[in-house]
Amino acid sequence: MLKQLMHQIWNERQQNAWLFLELIVASLFLWLAIDPLFTLVCRGNLPKGYTPEKVYRVECDAYITDPSKAHEYNEMSKKQFLAQLGDAFDNIPEIECYCIAHDGFGPNPKGYSGTMLAIADDKPDSARNWCGARLYDIITSDKSRFFETIRAIDVKTGEVMQQSDYHGNDGAYLSRRQAMMLFGTTDVVGEKFVNVSGGLFTVLGVFEDLQLLNYDEYTPIVFYCNNDADKHTFSNAIYFRLKDGADEDDFKKRFENEIKPKYNHGVFHIAGLESYEERIEEHDKEYNITNKYRLYAGLSGFALFCAFMGVFSAFWIRTNSRRRDIGIMRSVGATKGRVCMQFVAEAVILVTVAFVVSMPLIAHYITIEGFAEPLAKVPTWIHNETPDQSYLHNRVVPHFAIVTAVAYMLICAIAIGGALLPSLHITRSLPADSLRE
Repeated sequence: MLKQLMHQIWNERQQNAWLFLELIVASLFLWLAIDPLFTLVCRGNLPKGYTPEKVYRVECDAYITDPSKAHEYNEMSKKQFLAQLGDAFDNIPEIECYCIAHDGFGPNPKGYSGTMLAIADDKPDSARNWCGARLYDIITSDKSRFFETIRAIDVKTGEVMQQSDYHGNDGAYLSRRQAMMLFGTTDVVGEKFVNVSGGLFTVLGVFEDLQLLNYDEYTPIVFYCNNDADKHTFSNAIYFRLKDGADEDDFKKRFENEIKPKYNHGVFHIAGLESYEERIEEHDKEYNITNKYRLYAGLSGFALFCAFMGVFSAFWIRTNSRRRDIGIMRSVGATKGRVCMQFVAEAVILVTVAFVVSMPLIAHYITIEGFAEPLAKVPTWIHNETPDQSYLHNRVVPHFAIVTAVAYMLICAIAIGGALLPSLHITRSLPADSLRE
């Protein structure tokens, strides 16, 4: 059977040569189109590690109409304003919990805030094994419940992390990745570490890694605790979570009409309400991530369309041009299935050979240009410019193998469709009709 197929392909080598070249180009084009989609899918399917739905940030603003009252525009006024909002939230039945956190938490238009951490030991700083971390400040008073508000997951229990009753300023929470980088294990509650500023901190808990931005990799994170809102007061903001059964649209209307006008302190007032999902969307637009995603998706879709039209039509024309051959095969007793199977097998052989020939070209391209870049890049001070190998899309062999397999299956499916459909149509007619045409 295989010998007969190869003989048939060789007999039509002049026609198949052009088709073969087209398949090589289509294989390259299709592979390069699927590569960025693979990276996007891998990044997009990472578990977020928290629940952004039903989380809102209160937009705070300040105004100074009288220059003589400019002294009111200070941190103490902002602290009191946030405390006033917190007290109000206690009496709003739709709100489950709230927290006061650094306003840069999550989508941070000012970029990454970073630090370096090391295990607390007797070694001098120069001999310590420092590792990078992305840092935030959270308020850990009795009412400000940060982890419950975002529903971060405790590594130890697998449930929503419960904030520690310890309210000192030397406590900290680490992400799973941060704990592993620093201590080599996640069982580190009670362990101590230092930062580059000389601060000594005790680990209060370890939470699952957070994907704070769409298409971002997990980065090592440390949350420093403050027992009141004094530190970084002016850049702090208040977040809250609605209860699961609360109607968000009704609540937003009531907030705008009833709650927003009531609360102000000094020059501070409520400017509006913004969901955490909206903040992520705004960040993606501001940093052109949304447009990049659309561009990748559009180019990949266009490549798939071109590959489909080119390869499908080429095999359709090739099969239709051999109507007399099909008529002869049918007249000597070949079944419909046997005829269709031969044309499908020829298509698969041509595609496979062309795809194998294109692989060195693709490998050469990857060696020079590398794989498709992700939409959101991890700062070099975290991973030292070395792609994190714990992610599938950063491992060369699996990445190449998966994209190659998907591209091959797609182009095979297109070629099979282009050969099968016309052959089925032709075999349904009488052999004499096929011979006459």
